[in-house]
Amino acid sequence: MIKRSTWIVLAVLVLAVGAYFGIKNSPKKAGAATPTSQGNTYLITPADGTLQSIQITDDKGNQFRMQRDLSKKWVITAPHNGEADAGPAGAAETQVGALRIVTTLDTPPDPGATGLAAPVDTISLAFDSGKQHKIEVGGSTPTKSGYYVRFDGSRVYVISQDGIDSLLKLLTSPPYPPTPTPEVTDTPLAGSSTPTP
Repeated sequence: MIKRSTWIVLAVLVLAVGAYFGIKNSPKKAGAATPTSQGNTYLITPADGTLQSIQITDDKGNQFRMQRDLSKKWVITAPHNGEADAGPAGAAETQVGALRIVTTLDTPPDPGATGLAAPVDTISLAFDSGKQHKIEVGGSTPTKSGYYVRFDGSRVYVISQDGIDSLLKLLTSPPYPPTPTPEVTDTPLAGSSTPTP
């Protein structure tokens, strides 16, 4: 004969197993909209084409502009016309394609809180496909992990801070070729005479 305590233990075990499978198979409720983390998603994609021009303007009216000439070389047209150093210009082009989306804000916060009510910087891009993009840069996030940006006037993202910072440096340090340093030659001093043999 089975003791009463054994029946109780078996009943509790059956209830526990039933509860486990009931919870495991129940449908999940939809939660409230939250920011979506993006892993390795980039703002600019290969489908946009090859970058043809980049223009950066800040809220004080300072401007940098670089574009490809007919031979596909980068030239700077603002703040002053001139050739672009191929290395840093190519690095800037690469950085445009490496603007990583940290977070997509499905429900954008108040523009005043993100700095997008009056963006500090605006980056305008044009591609050989005919596509154009505008990136308005607001303030940095509370954790300083990125900047709030408005893309093409609508979607709001958090973009990695290092990517934006490296592009904004073009405003203060345009990639002009380095100025060659004059050669130093040994010349006799004025008034000195050369000894005669």
